[in-house]
Amino acid sequence: MSGLQSVEPTPPQLLARLSECLAAGDPAAGRPAPDALEACLEALHLAERLGLAFEQGRAGAWACQQLLLMGRHAEMLSRARELLPRLGSPALARERRELLRAVAASGSETGAFDQAIEAAQELARGSHASGDAGEALTAAFALAVCLERMGDSWQAVRLLRQALEAHGERQPCMALLVAANAVCSVCIGMLHRLRGAGSESELSATLEQGLSYGRRALALLEVVPDPVYEVTVKGNLGELLLHSGDLAGGEALLRDALELAGQRGLRAHQWRLRTSWGDGLLAGGSAADALDGMRELLAEMADEAPVQTAIRANDCAYRAARALGRFDEALGFFEQAERLERRRTTAQLRAQSELFVTRSEAQRAENDAQQHRRRAAEFAAAAERDPLTGLGNRRHLAARCAVLLPAAEREGRSVVLAEIDVDHFKDINDRFGHAAGDRVLIALAQLLRDSTRADDVLVRHGGEEFIVVLPDMTLPRATEVCERLREGVARQVWPGFVPGGPMPQVTISVGLAATPSFDLDDLVARADGALYEAKRLGRNRVEQAC
Repeated sequence: MSGLQSVEPTPPQLLARLSECLAAGDPAAGRPAPDALEACLEALHLAERLGLAFEQGRAGAWACQQLLLMGRHAEMLSRARELLPRLGSPALARERRELLRAVAASGSETGAFDQAIEAAQELARGSHASGDAGEALTAAFALAVCLERMGDSWQAVRLLRQALEAHGERQPCMALLVAANAVCSVCIGMLHRLRGAGSESELSATLEQGLSYGRRALALLEVVPDPVYEVTVKGNLGELLLHSGDLAGGEALLRDALELAGQRGLRAHQWRLRTSWGDGLLAGGSAADALDGMRELLAEMADEAPVQTAIRANDCAYRAARALGRFDEALGFFEQAERLERRRTTAQLRAQSELFVTRSEAQRAENDAQQHRRRAAEFAAAAERDPLTGLGNRRHLAARCAVLLPAAEREGRSVVLAEIDVDHFKDINDRFGHAAGDRVLIALAQLLRDSTRADDVLVRHGGEEFIVVLPDMTLPRATEVCERLREGVARQVWPGFVPGGPMPQVTISVGLAATPSFDLDDLVARADGALYEAKRLGRNRVEQAC
């Protein structure tokens, strides 16, 4: 009995199928990302079988773009490393640029900053050589993504705005849409970083800037439609509208973006948008729905969660649980967000110490080493400085203590950490305005400088809270120093808030914790407990941790 024999497809049939798969996998076609990825992988297999190098490069590059959209960053970076050496043909220059942009995004998202910045540098060199305005915007976008994920949102915005100004009012193009949306996206990150630590004026300026570029990107979508950026632009602008208080407008855009992301299989975008939706529910008073949504999201993402999305989801869940009075659950979410934030900060610090990129460096890759070191030092200093007071920030605290505490432990030297909080600071803002509150914080920062030594670590830890690390100091001696500081603040005259009006009485409460242990988190937690006790006992006092 003879069996059926399968018929081998002819080369023309394989070519026809290859053409169908490439059409389905083209990112511009707007098909759902999982379907497009499947088509790209089949096209790649067919092109390899037929020995067609051009089609192999195109299918591989498009597959990487679909992996980026689905949030499968590690797989994308692995494929890109193998593919980039094969995309040297001038005919594949566009695919190479798009792949480099994707590498910059995925590398920054996962902390693979060496790979991300190498891709951004190549884009910058190419745009400088060609003089093409669109390529320059693409290069600026890639570099800005690296800077934002490395913790310097402010420089990322400056870089993008400079590139947009250099581009001018040329014909609308995809690169223009991408750059305008990127400014909007970075402003969202800045708002989250400034929450509880920035002045009202800084928050307002950041919000207005983000809204301006978000609306510009939305208008560009009418001229340069794109299925992916329709999701990101609407999602970003929707979140900013929520921040501005326009809950109805923000929810409408977010709902539209979520529906589109679901239809198009943009899983990573869906996760990010759901955190924004949770913020909207909180703003609208639906804390229980926000908490349920974040629990479900965190369970769904599990180990695949992008770090920034996981931080935002835990932070939203923390604020929702706190609003509902579920303080034990809120603490769990808060601690997880803090762990993730510390992990991200460590990666950022490592990247900043190993890699430094500036706009001029991106345009002129052959800058001499001396200029590179000088700019790297400026970048590192700015990344660790609080913009209002000029003191260090949380990143500065982590960086200094990562060296200071292990050294003190090895050498048997004592260290004291003081946590300082301005009493009734909200009342000062409410009675005299946020500008007056900012002046109090600036003056207090100067008092701290005047009251401490050059080797002490001075940090604005958030809002009206400061931390001072005092190496080689005993707890009794540190208590004396902090008592003098407390008395000096209480005696300080604070004129000029309201001409002819009352002057505020500013006082501080201080919590102290001493080594051992030499763990920063433990010292901060113990000092925080002592500060809470100082508040409980009536404020304007110094308390020591047990």
